[in-house]
Amino acid sequence: MFPKENHSGALDLASSMWNFSSQAEKGQGDGGRGIMVRMNGPDSGPSWGIVMTAREPGNLVLANVAYHLGLGAREAHVYLDDPGDPAAETLAAQPGVRLTLCDADHWQRLARRRPEGQNRRQGLNATDAYRRAGVDWLIHLDADEFLRPMSGQGAGLDAGNTDGMLAELAAFPRGFGYVAVPPAERVMPRGAAQAGLFDGVFRRPARVPSRLYRALYGGAADLLDGGMSSHTSGKAFTPTGFDYQIRIHRPRGAGADRLSAHSAHRAHAVELLHFDGLTPLHWLVKLMRYGEHTTEVQAGMNGPHRMRQVADLLDTGDIAAARALHDRVQVLAPDRVARLAALGLCETAPFDPSPIIARVLGEMPDLSARAFDADLRRAHESSTNPRLADLIARWPG
Repeated sequence: MFPKENHSGALDLASSMWNFSSQAEKGQGDGGRGIMVRMNGPDSGPSWGIVMTAREPGNLVLANVAYHLGLGAREAHVYLDDPGDPAAETLAAQPGVRLTLCDADHWQRLARRRPEGQNRRQGLNATDAYRRAGVDWLIHLDADEFLRPMSGQGAGLDAGNTDGMLAELAAFPRGFGYVAVPPAERVMPRGAAQAGLFDGVFRRPARVPSRLYRALYGGAADLLDGGMSSHTSGKAFTPTGFDYQIRIHRPRGAGADRLSAHSAHRAHAVELLHFDGLTPLHWLVKLMRYGEHTTEVQAGMNGPHRMRQVADLLDTGDIAAARALHDRVQVLAPDRVARLAALGLCETAPFDPSPIIARVLGEMPDLSARAFDADLRRAHESSTNPRLADLIARWPG
């Protein structure tokens, strides 16, 4: 499939990068709809793309986009929540990227004004991308979420080979719903020092009786949902060309294109790796930012377990207590890792996207935990949230 509109892509980016960047910064170019440069390559199976709304350190966003383009995504729709994001120029230079800066003109076009809740902003942006996507399938991701192909039927990892994933997408009849990608959430084994952003193991959702649930997750049980600190919903590959609205985790039917309550096929050949906090500091910053909103706005963004995490963090009095909260939720003792793995609730195989990222970019951005935290400090050291600014100032390292 090709775009239904004449976007600004198919140009020699080497000679046009500055023009692209200038247009993006002014909210112009492509009628304010962003920048697109198509990747050339042989067609093999259904085409797919990603969409994200990002407000994260630039190297993470760049790594995510490069990784998924390297997996075979034809399009990466990136909406930068901060229209002054310094990563804009670098992202605009990547073939396959459609970049949109979420400035006042952008929000006037989509919603008259910028919504306060991030879920609303993400949904509007994802639906905007869906309306003009030039691929067969589109999936909404966050910058901290990465697709990992599997060998099929959940039997094992498949190191970047998307044949099984494409076969599933090709086999699913269009017009009958969407393909749900199940999540796996990164946690760190206790005692393991984190060097890279993607270190760790991956717990999977557990829907088990209450007594067993508490035995499996101990003192963290009330701060988790189905054993996960964020969400158990995963994300959805949605077929394009329908009158759907894209929400955070799944599409919503609209107009003549209705979606029943059971419209999802659960994917077996791909899973969603969610890094809920790339580093301990990142996780705490995320919760602090949630805490800036009213309870009503938070409730529209997060489940009760996440709101308890935020409340517990805001009740802490020092850095040690904040770090202890993180470790309670995001760190597993070795015996607990072993038990969950034996029950199929934890995957211990490592995830290393660096070969794919380096192949796409021609070089490897610094994806160390130390460099990432340094970027976080620079981004938030002047925060108007006094508690967040204090956290940044007192965090060790």
